[in-house]
Amino acid sequence: MLDESLGEPRRLTAALVAAADTEVTNVVDLGAGTGSYLGALLEAFPAARGTWVDVSERMRDLARDRLGREVRYVVGDVVEVGSLGLDPAQVVVTSRVVHDLPPETHQSFYESVLALLEPGGFFFNLDHVAVPPDWQARYGQVRERRKEPLPPHRDHPLVPIREHLARIEAAGFDPPDVPWRTFGTALLAARRPA
Repeated sequence: MLDESLGEPRRLTAALVAAADTEVTNVVDLGAGTGSYLGALLEAFPAARGTWVDVSERMRDLARDRLGREVRYVVGDVVEVGSLGLDPAQVVVTSRVVHDLPPETHQSFYESVLALLEPGGFFFNLDHVAVPPDWQARYGQVRERRKEPLPPHRDHPLVPIREHLARIEAAGFDPPDVPWRTFGTALLAARRPA
């Protein structure tokens, strides 16, 4: 159910890239899991090749079954993205990954993503973000009524959107934005200066 609820921000990602008339030849999905986000973008940009990156060989096997097309598979830690030998891309995405990284690594992670992108390339981070406690309680009540599961437990505290946006911009991106948000899940969008 959670994976299905992320269809809208994935479609929005593809639409924002398409609206920019960017020629997409490589899409990199960091922490790609079963390949849902990468699959949505490869469907939107059929001439592009995909690069799947995750630490899990089990997820790689599931992604191979799901994607059904030639994709480069790299088993590795996204914290070390700069040392994984990835080809430059026009689009880099990540979904529900950054919240699992220690907050002190976020800045260097965003800097590594910027270095991976070609000038004018896009970065999208679809992830859980911190919300004020009163709102978190309200959202929990609504989720209960809608019978939606809460996100799983995390080892690190969630970071508010404003902090993510500040770190993304400090990494060298043009000013980022939040084109989509539902409860404590948001799509953060940024572009490398052309």
